Amino acid sequence: MVGTISGGSVFFVGMNFYEQNWFPYLFIFIGLFVHFLGIEAYSIYILDEAKNAAAAMEMYQNQEWVLPTFNGLPRYDKPPLHYYFFIIGYKIFGINPLGARFFSALAGFVCFVILYFYSYKVFSKRSAFYAGLALLSSIHWLLQFHLAVPDPFLITFLFLTLISYERYVSSDFQTKYYLYTAALFLALATLSKGPVAIVLMGLTVFFYMVLDKRPIGFHIKQVVNFKAFLIYCIIALPWYVLISIQTKGVWLKEFIFHHNLNRFSSAMEGHGGGVLLTLIFVAVGFIPGIAAIIPAIIKVFKSRRPPVIIVLALLFSVVTIVFFMVSGTKLPNYTAPVYPFLSLLVGWYFTNLSPSKFKAPSIFACLLIFIIPLALFLPYIKHVLPEVNDLSFWFFVPSIFGCLGLFLILDKKYEKSWLLGCLGFICFTGLLFYDALPNIDTKNPVFQSKNLWVSNNQLYYFRAFNPAFVFKSKQRIPSIEDPKYAPKAGDLIITTNKNLNKLEEKGIKASKIFEGTDLFEGSVTVIMRVYEEELSIRQ
Repeated sequence: MVGTISGGSVFFVGMNFYEQNWFPYLFIFIGLFVHFLGIEAYSIYILDEAKNAAAAMEMYQNQEWVLPTFNGLPRYDKPPLHYYFFIIGYKIFGINPLGARFFSALAGFVCFVILYFYSYKVFSKRSAFYAGLALLSSIHWLLQFHLAVPDPFLITFLFLTLISYERYVSSDFQTKYYLYTAALFLALATLSKGPVAIVLMGLTVFFYMVLDKRPIGFHIKQVVNFKAFLIYCIIALPWYVLISIQTKGVWLKEFIFHHNLNRFSSAMEGHGGGVLLTLIFVAVGFIPGIAAIIPAIIKVFKSRRPPVIIVLALLFSVVTIVFFMVSGTKLPNYTAPVYPFLSLLVGWYFTNLSPSKFKAPSIFACLLIFIIPLALFLPYIKHVLPEVNDLSFWFFVPSIFGCLGLFLILDKKYEKSWLLGCLGFICFTGLLFYDALPNIDTKNPVFQSKNLWVSNNQLYYFRAFNPAFVFKSKQRIPSIEDPKYAPKAGDLIITTNKNLNKLEEKGIKASKIFEGTDLFEGSVTVIMRVYEEELSIRQ
């Protein structure tokens, strides 16, 4: 129920505020705010983020546009698209966390905006609101787009690929423009993270062809298009050709066989787990929206003719989840591309849904957001996760949202309680970026030891070291075992406590000047100062 106040403006007191003309502007502003909140407030520290940000930094410093390197050595992990975005960020903002993360945050915001307006056009304003709300309230979604890694670009371009394909299908295959844009976005997804983009999208489209009433041959004829193929090749292939020529095929061999096939066939870097682990990643990562997914899937199967995008969204989600269930290496970010598609399902499910159907999802969301922030202050949690010891009492605010939502549930105002639960999760994530992560960041050993190595002393590393040192110092850190270098008195050596005995065996006279536990890792960073000039090192 909407009431009019003086001046003809509108004041909402019911649940149809998303129908108002001003609402998209407010909602988009909220999306912009939470996607960019705090991206500059804490260090580039997490291992993958540090290596990716540093690789882009080195390409920028060396004016190298083909071969990615980390600490002077070729980096075979990923194609270059995210590096190029980071380089643009460095040009605009400097070599710092803001420069590294800006375009990741922008990719997430763009994906959110497109999801909202696409749902608005295909379904309704109500559907658009609930789809966008499901995405913004996912803690993992916002965390993913606060990292300088390739996944934000893969996620966004895969989403754009599939909705372009849906537009092509829904035009009865008449509007070739959508096929061409699908080819364009698939090429960019391939440049983001490699052949996994082709595999996931190819399997999704194939299963859609199988399920559709029209013959597979008809579908194949519609997608086999020379111009679309040419667009894909012009965008995706040149860099792969150049890197193959420059490295004589070594980069492509390492990337395909080691970082793709080996990751799929076996657990790498300790990231293994049972088949159900992938489901757990998705279920936890998409809280609270996951509460509506099972009812949404039931609605799909009950529908005589579900919308094309809903079928495609469900197929893509199933394909992606199953693919990484059977993969040997399992990480939460692998299945993050399903989040915008699950959000589409949530938005579609809530379209024309009676308020009583919000009961179960709202209880789930409000209970969780009431309990989780409070649980962080329990002594046991503080013992297991010492990083949370300095959380401020602002983290009680999300619990207030949950508490208010539970009161509304008692009053049978389930739709409003769902909204409060989701807002509580958005508030919780915002506090992570604004308060928790910056405070936790001050405890990382790279930050704490900065005053020791920020001077002109030469930095070396021995065997293993935290890669964040490379980005923070904005320079290559050579190995102490490299025969081209001989440490001098005052030089610093970064290593881990596990390698101290081996360092001693090398005959280097050095004293420990710093020791700090790496956050969220099992290692301990140690910094040694050489106190006597060494002309040679025993090999």
